[in-house]
Amino acid sequence: MFEVACRHGSYSEAARELHVTHSAVSQRIRQLEEELGLTLFERQGNRMALTSSGLKLQAGVKSAFAELSASLGSIKADRTEAEITVSLLPVMAARWLVPRLPRFKARFPRINLHVKTAQSLANFKSDGVDIAIRFGMGDWKGLRAIKLLDEEFFPVCSPGLNGGRLPKDPASMLSEPLLIDRNLSWRAWFRSAGLKLDRDIVGTSFTDTNALMEAAVAGQGIALGRLSVTRSDLLAGKLVRLSEHSLRVSYCHYVAYPVASESNPALVAFRDWLIEEARRS
Repeated sequence: MFEVACRHGSYSEAARELHVTHSAVSQRIRQLEEELGLTLFERQGNRMALTSSGLKLQAGVKSAFAELSASLGSIKADRTEAEITVSLLPVMAARWLVPRLPRFKARFPRINLHVKTAQSLANFKSDGVDIAIRFGMGDWKGLRAIKLLDEEFFPVCSPGLNGGRLPKDPASMLSEPLLIDRNLSWRAWFRSAGLKLDRDIVGTSFTDTNALMEAAVAGQGIALGRLSVTRSDLLAGKLVRLSEHSLRVSYCHYVAYPVASESNPALVAFRDWLIEEARRS
């Protein structure tokens, strides 16, 4: 009642706004004055003017209401659903991100995630993408890039390939069908393993690494597996690693986004979760 009476400078007007009687307002203000031991209003003609004590109390009440309003707004914002669009390679989506999404949704049920897969780099200005998982050197102009995962490559195949009679060394792999990733070089792996080839590598080739891995799981041949995306298939027994030797590369997987996006709490939450998941793996 005090705040309403302050705004109107009239007990009658305050009573009309609050749908109570004039005497109810007058009595409540008098009780407040008695509790505080202060005079808050004094009559000036037809108006009730605030005393110096009343003005101080009014300022405090305004400040308290402002803080309460801000707190309620923050609570409401926390309950509002947010949307984040993440761009990444199809194979990283299918074999790394998607299996982990239940953990993200359990922790952040009000952040709706849109997964956008593409082989090309997302354009943050025109593609409607908020954040991306990219493979490279992390030197993308205008973007904040944080390393998620190192990368290395090694041969994998189905445990049932060739009836379970799997090659034991790099040279014997050449007698088996090799599945070719158009973005990787079998020749580079064999060379790093100490084997010089006198012929070209031939076999079924793929531009989509996800399709390549499905062919390997289906027992169609040996593939160069990426550490980042073969882990779940290796743990599940769908694939086996044929050599402890890895071809290590300088490129890594990064989470990247425009620097200005760090003001977006939902994006920051998703970024930090990605970093945590990368450490888990």
